[in-house]
Amino acid sequence: MKKLLALLPAATLALTGCLSSSDNSATAAVPGPPTPTLPTGFIVTQMGEFNYAADGTLDIVKASCTAYANEPVWKTTTQRGSITKSDDDKAQIDLGDGAGSNVYAFKTIAGESFPNGNFYKASTVNNALIEGVVLEDPYYNEVIYINTPCLFQNFGEMQETMSQIAKVPKSSVTMECDKISIQGLEMAYVSHSETSINYTLSYAGKTCTVKHDFLYAYNKADCSKAFKNYQDEFDSGETDDFFNFELYDQDILASAECVDVLKNFHNATGLAKSGETSTISEKQVKDILRAVGSKLRSGNK
Repeated sequence: MKKLLALLPAATLALTGCLSSSDNSATAAVPGPPTPTLPTGFIVTQMGEFNYAADGTLDIVKASCTAYANEPVWKTTTQRGSITKSDDDKAQIDLGDGAGSNVYAFKTIAGESFPNGNFYKASTVNNALIEGVVLEDPYYNEVIYINTPCLFQNFGEMQETMSQIAKVPKSSVTMECDKISIQGLEMAYVSHSETSINYTLSYAGKTCTVKHDFLYAYNKADCSKAFKNYQDEFDSGETDDFFNFELYDQDILASAECVDVLKNFHNATGLAKSGETSTISEKQVKDILRAVGSKLRSGNK
């Protein structure tokens, strides 16, 4: 299931109905409302497993990753919700998370029976980034469907995030189709899969590559890996905070040049001028990249 995906083209619109080509006395059919072509490419935000019963009950098993006595603690929990199908390619889903029931458009998976399929939260189907769920027995994934060829341009909150990170005015952060620019620093999209994203950072003639491999609390091995990443920072004195999985839910593979790229940017722009620090540490570089990865993973959720 974890296959690499190419970016999907922008959603196309299919008109229903057609105009009669007969004589003027014929009545022309009136086209119905445009129907969006729903994408199948996505980024997974949260994993789990599910069990569906004939009465419509939907049990979703998720997991938490915490720590106790300097050891990771992995624990599963079950949410009981419901899912019902209507005759118009819609479904009513309660994920059992306390948020209540929502309407989803859905596509069934070829060769599979309901509820296996792609579900799209109806209130977001016209957005560039669509909230949804993929059910593929027994796997449950909460996802962000990519409904645009311009991935970076559609992370509206990224503009605010990047301005806060760089200590520069929001107006100086430019969002383009596949590129974010901040006073000469360029972040350019390269590719993504269901569980990762790749981009480059460039500044003053230097370029580096960055890959975020997302970790998921439901995978016990990911829980252990996240805790190890935290423990390495704690042992080296880079942090004295308690473990929080959400701060370590990604493996970041950045080429060595990234430290220089961000240091050079820091020394020339708002970061240094803010007076908070005259240098930027490798820990601060990691924190900047983590903040970027978290936004890319969540799709503005």
